[in-house]
Formats: sequence, C-alpha cells, structure tokens
Amino acid sequence: MTIKTSSLSSPFSAASPISCIFRGEDTRTSFTAYLFAAFDRKRIRAYRDDVDLPRGGEIGPELLKAIETSRIALVVFSKNYATSHWCLDELVKIMECERLLNQSVMPIFYDVSQSVVLEQKEIFAEALLNGPIDKVNNWRTALKEAANLEGFHLEPDSPEPDFIEEIVEAIWKILYLESRPSTVPPCRQNDVRGQCSSLNIPQKGALSGKMLLLSGPTLFFFFKDKNEKVDMG
Repeated sequence: MTIKTSSLSSPFSAASPISCIFRGEDTRTSFTAYLFAAFDRKRIRAYRDDVDLPRGGEIGPELLKAIETSRIALVVFSKNYATSHWCLDELVKIMECERLLNQSVMPIFYDVSQSVVLEQKEIFAEALLNGPIDKVNNWRTALKEAANLEGFHLEPDSPEPDFIEEIVEAIWKILYLESRPSTVPPCRQNDVRGQCSSLNIPQKGALSGKMLLLSGPTLFFFFKDKNEKVDMG
C-alpha cells in the first residue's frame, strides 16, 4: 500500500498535518481528489492511503503512524463507506487517537446524511450485518462517536467547490491559530516606547485607545485608560 502526502512544503509544524480516510470507490476520482488539490494550494500537508486494503488485510505500520501523528483526522462518510472493512478499521484507530491523544476528528458527510451514519441505517445497516462478530461492536461504536462530532455536511444542491473551500478554510484556520504563539510577553505602560522601538515601529505620531495592533505577527498592547495616549515621537 502506498501512503501519499501533499507535495508542497507546509508553513505548519511537522506535528500538525492532517490525515483523511475515505471510501476510494466513492470519492477517489471526484470529491477527495479536489479536496486534496485544495489542500495543496493552501500548503496543508495531508496524509491519505492511496490504495484500498484487500478484504481481510490489516492496517500497516506506515498508515498507523500517519494517523497517530496527525493533528486533525478527516473522515469522509459516503454511501459505501461502511462496506469497506478497511475504512471501518481505520475509523476505530482514529477514534482511539481522539480519546487517548486528544486528536481532533472532523466528519465530512458526502452524499450521505448524518442520521444514516449515526443510527447505522440503510446501506450502513446492511454492511454491518455482514461484518465479523469480533469487530462489529467496535465499528458501531466508532461510527456513532464520529457521527456525533462537529463536522461538515454537503447540503443537497450545494456547489461542491464551495463546500471544499469551506472545509479547507476551516482546517487552515485551526492549524494557523495553533502555530501562532499562545501568549504575548507582558508589556507595562511605561515600557511601550521601548517595546515598540525594538520592533521597528515608526517613532512619529501618537496612538490612542485600549490596544495597539502591530502589523506582522499579531501583537496586542493593552492600556488601562482607554483615553490615554502613548507618545511614540
């Protein structure tokens, strides 16, 4: 089996890629192909298994590592998703990572409703009836847990390009915010002039208000008195 990733370098850390599992026969040459292309354009690294595992096969160590090290796991639920024992095994592993490693899991409901997955109705019910007894309970639990999570729903008659853009923008924002410093060093009122000087902020004029927003990396300086002016000249 081959594991593919997006080819472009990413602005995010190596600990923050995404993995995506999907039913190849449903979406490989359509929805997920366009989704991965959109990730590439945003320079978001994405792991995917490029070849479906033969029936009865086990998840290999390469894919296990890809799943475990992913910051976000996307699960593309489609009509024939549950007919793949391989996809269901992947889902069990992903939900395990969600519980033990605090991994974010986001379901994508493509051409299938959330209720069908959550309640395991229609083709999902039929597929699970034919599964091995020692795995079916774990599959059912994983499907319910994943379908209950916040995710993305392709509404009837909605344009797919807009849907894909919505997904990519949401993922990009999550990774971007996580890649930024979570705190800003404290800055006392009488230190503002020196702090701004060290950041090469122009030294002319005066700034007022509760906070000063500096261009570049987003930094905020807060003042106790909203009417106080800070003379930077």
